[in-house]
Amino acid sequence: MPGVEPGDRFDVQRLNSERLLIVRLQPAEPRPRKVRFEKRGRLTVGVAGRQVDPSVLKEALADYP
Repeated sequence: MPGVEPGDRFDVQRLNSERLLIVRLQPAEPRPRKVRFEKRGRLTVGVAGRQVDPSVLKEALADYP
């Protein structure tokens, strides 16, 4: 398909057994993260206002040496 770039997203609908309707989707605008920076002792940390699930954190760091 001409004009297709890596990362493009499409909605594909089957019209019948022989035809497909392919529509390019517009990328969603990312929402800005609400983060504030606080000084905690000698460190500056970013606070997002959401709790971090320890199991998700453990899984994310499992492959980190």
